[in-house]
Amino acid sequence: MTMQTEVLMNSNMALLILCWQTACLSHSHENGQLLPGATSATEAESAELDKIHDEVTPNASWDEFNKLYASFKSASDRTKACVNALQSAANDFKIQVTNCMTRIANASREDDNESNMSPEEYEFIKNVRAQLGLN
Repeated sequence: MTMQTEVLMNSNMALLILCWQTACLSHSHENGQLLPGATSATEAESAELDKIHDEVTPNASWDEFNKLYASFKSASDRTKACVNALQSAANDFKIQVTNCMTRIANASREDDNESNMSPEEYEFIKNVRAQLGLN
C-alpha cells in the first residue's frame, strides 16, 4: 500500500500561486521574452517569482508548488483556495501578497512601457485585494 501525500495550501503557497497566476494572465501586448512553451508568462516574470521565493518564502518547495498548482481544475478554483488560505493571515502578510503580485505584473513590459501592468493583471490584483479585505 502506497501512501500519497497531499500538498496542502498554506499562506506561503498561496502567495507564490497568486503571483504565478498574475504572470500567466493572457494579455495582447506582451513584449517580453516568453518562457519556452509558455503562452503568456515571461522570463522576466519567472525570474521575479524566483526572487520573491528567495526573499519571502524560502522554505516553500517548488515540487510542492508544482503539484498544488496543477491539482486545481481552473484558475478560478486556484484563486479561491488561495484567498481562503489567506483569510486568517495578518493584514501585513496579505499586503505583502498583493505587493508581490504587483512586482510580478511590473516585471514584464506591456506596450513598451516598463512600469505598465496589463489591464488583466491590474483587475486580477484589484479583485484579490478586495477578496482579502484590503480595499
